[in-house]
Amino acid sequence: MTRPGGPVEAALALAVGLTLAGPLKAQEPGPDLAALADELSGLRATASDPDGALGAVVRLSDILQELDALRDASGRLPAIEMELHLRALEYRARAHLTRGQSALAADDLRLLVLAAPAHRLEVTGLTPAVLDLFEMQRSSLLAHLSVVTEPPGATVFVGERSVGRTPLAGHPVFAGQVRIRIERPGFAPVDEGRRDLLPGDMLILEHELERTGPVLPVVTAPAGATVRVGGRVIGVTGGELPEELRPLVPPRFSGETFSAPLDLAVLATGPNEITMEAPCRRPSRFVFHADEVRDYLPRFVRLGLSTGGLRIESDPAGGAVILDGEERGVTPLSFSALCSGPHRVEIRHRVGRCARSFEVTRGSRSAVRCEILPAILLEDAGLDAVPGLEPVLRGALEEAAGFHFLEDGEDGGRVQARVRVLLPEPGAGPARVEFLVADSPTPDRAEFDRFSPTSAGDALRRLLDPPERRRNWIGLTATVRRVVTADGEARPFEVTGLHPGGPAALAGVEPGDEVLELGGEAIRDELGWRRAVAAAETGATLDLLVRRGGADRLLRVEVAETPVLPEARGGRCNRRLVALEGELARGATDPTRRLEAAACWILLGDPGRAMRDFLAALDSGATALFDAGVGRGTLLYQRGAALAALGETARASEAFEAAAAVPGATLRTHDGPVLAPLALRRAGLAH
Repeated sequence: MTRPGGPVEAALALAVGLTLAGPLKAQEPGPDLAALADELSGLRATASDPDGALGAVVRLSDILQELDALRDASGRLPAIEMELHLRALEYRARAHLTRGQSALAADDLRLLVLAAPAHRLEVTGLTPAVLDLFEMQRSSLLAHLSVVTEPPGATVFVGERSVGRTPLAGHPVFAGQVRIRIERPGFAPVDEGRRDLLPGDMLILEHELERTGPVLPVVTAPAGATVRVGGRVIGVTGGELPEELRPLVPPRFSGETFSAPLDLAVLATGPNEITMEAPCRRPSRFVFHADEVRDYLPRFVRLGLSTGGLRIESDPAGGAVILDGEERGVTPLSFSALCSGPHRVEIRHRVGRCARSFEVTRGSRSAVRCEILPAILLEDAGLDAVPGLEPVLRGALEEAAGFHFLEDGEDGGRVQARVRVLLPEPGAGPARVEFLVADSPTPDRAEFDRFSPTSAGDALRRLLDPPERRRNWIGLTATVRRVVTADGEARPFEVTGLHPGGPAALAGVEPGDEVLELGGEAIRDELGWRRAVAAAETGATLDLLVRRGGADRLLRVEVAETPVLPEARGGRCNRRLVALEGELARGATDPTRRLEAAACWILLGDPGRAMRDFLAALDSGATALFDAGVGRGTLLYQRGAALAALGETARASEAFEAAAAVPGATLRTHDGPVLAPLALRRAGLAH
C-alpha cells in the first residue's frame, strides 16, 4: 500500500480530519495502535452486516477523530497512523453502502483518493458496488503518468514530490496543472515544465538522458554520515542498503549495517578528495580518481567509533546533569564512552547551577569539575523606563563573583536569587534596586539616582558584595584611658574586658594590661588595634606586648574568628542566606551558620521558618556553641524573638529569661554588647 507523502495530499488529509473531527486536540495521549488495528479488522466484517453497519459507522467516525488528533503542525500523520486512517475511511464507506447511503460512501471514497491517490481497496469482503464507486471517484480526480528513460533509474518528480524511479508505469497523479522533472545523478536534468492533465489522461514521457560527469555511489556504516567532495557538503547518507547491492559488500564489512547509496555526481575527471563525517565516529578521507565519465561501483566506508571517557563532578555533589540538552543523571557521574567532539554540560542543584563547555577527544579520560553557584535572575519589569539601565545591571551581574547569571532565554527553573528595580512615580519615593532570595518576604535594598543608570549598577554591586559574616577576633576589648601624671598627660590603651576562654585570656592577658604592640606594630588606640587584628591571618600566632605593673610582658596569642550575626538595619540577610544555603549543602556543621540563618529569617519576617528549619534543629546541638559570646545565650535569645513574633508570649518570655542567665552572652559578635539587659527587657515585654 502506498502512503501519502506530498504537501497536497497532507493538506487534503488535514481537511478530511477537520471535517470529521472538528478542532484538533493537543497533547492528549494517543490510542493503542495495535489494539486499534485489531479493532479495525473486526469492523471490516461488521461494515458489511446490515444489523451492525450503523454501529460500525459510529465507531469508525470515533476512530477517525482519534487519529486526526495525532497530526503534526503541518497536518501529517506518521506512516502507521496514516494507514489506519485510510482503512477506517474505506470501512466506513462500506458501512454507508450497506445502509444504502451511497452519497456518504462516495464522499468517504473521494476523501480516500484525495489522501492517497495510489491506495488500493482491500479485497476481503469487497463488493462490486464498493469497487465501482471507488473507481468512479478515482476517474474523476486522477490522471496517470508513465516515464521511460535511457538509462533507467532516474527519479521522477511531480511538483516537489518524488513519485518513483524510471521505468514508471501508470502512476496516478491528480488532474490539473502539474510540473514534471526527471533527475539522475551524472546526467542533465529534464524539466517538462507544466502540463495540463484532465481526469483519465495518460501521459507517456520518453527521454534519453545526457551524461554530464562521473558518478560514484558511497555507502556508509552507519548511516547519517555527512559527505563532502573537495570540502563542499554533498549530502548525508541514509536509508538501508538495497538487497541487490548486498553481494557487493566487502567480506571484511559483512557484519555491518550499511546505508543506501548516496550518489556523488559532482566529481571531476581526475582526483577528487572525499570526506565522510558522522557523530561519534572517526572521519574517513580518501582520494577517488575518476578516469572516465561513467557510473562507478559503490564505495563502502566504515566509520569507526570515536569516544572518550568522562567524569562529571560538582561541588556540592548531587546535582542533576543536563548533557547536551538531555538529563543524564546525578553528580558524580561517569561515562565510559562519550562521543568525541564538543559538548556542553549544565548541572542543576537545589542551591544553584554551573555550566561548562568542553571537548572530548578519542581515547581520552578527562574530568569536568563544576562549582555550583547560586543562580540569579534579573527581572525585566520596569527596566525600559530608564534608558541604559538594563545593560548596566546586566554588566554588574555578569561581573559578580559567586553567582551563575541566567542569560536571556535561559531556562529559569528554580533560581536562588532575583534582582528587581522599583521606580516609583517622581516624588513618591526613591528609586531602588532590590535583591531577594527564594521565598523571602523582604528584600535587601539599595537606593540609586533614577537619572543615573551608573548609580544603579553601583547600588547593585553593594548588594552583591558579601557582607561581613565572620572576622578575626582575639577575645579582648580595650580602650584609651586618659591619665594625668606628674610628667603630664598619658593616654594608655588598656584592656577593659576579656572573653572567658578566648585567645587573649588563654594567652595570659589580664584586665588593666596596657597594650603596647601586636605582631611588632605599635598600638595606640582601638582603630590601630582593629587594623592589626584584621590584617593577621586566621589561626596565626602573634606576639602581644603588654605592660603590667610597670613591667613589659611578651605573650603569644592566637588569632581566632568571631561570627558576625545580622542586625536589624543593614544586615543584608538575603545576600547572607544565598551563601548560607550553599555552605549548608556542602556539609557545614558550625551551628553558628544555622543561628545566622535563623536570625535572618526573623529579621525578614518569617519567624516560623526560623523556628522550623533552624532553631529547632539547634536545640540538641547547642553545646557545640561557645558557652559565652555568640553561643547558647544567643540561641535562646533568637528563640525568644521568633516565639514573640509568632505570638507565643509565655514561651518567648521563658526563652529571654534563660538567655539573660547565660554568663557572658553577647549580641552579634563575641565582643558585642552584653545580651542580658536587652533579654530581660524583652522578657518583661513578652509577659
